[in-house]
Amino acid sequence: MTTLDQVLQSATDESTVEDSLIAVTGNIKSQLDAALAGTTIAPAVQTKIDAIFTQIESNKAKVAAAVLTNTPSAPAA
Repeated sequence: MTTLDQVLQSATDESTVEDSLIAVTGNIKSQLDAALAGTTIAPAVQTKIDAIFTQIESNKAKVAAAVLTNTPSAPAA
């Protein structure tokens, strides 16, 4: 049987992983922006790059929505 302490630790661990993924995504985008500054990218390649980051943002939104959906509201004070 899972204890509340184990559930809390699991949620904390998951949050750390999600925060790390968000940071990595931001860092990759920043590095790409810097590396490609002043570079002309073929439209087909730019479309693929845009699609990658659109999908990443969509995935982050799904995770955030799932967390909100599965987090009970605090009781009224």
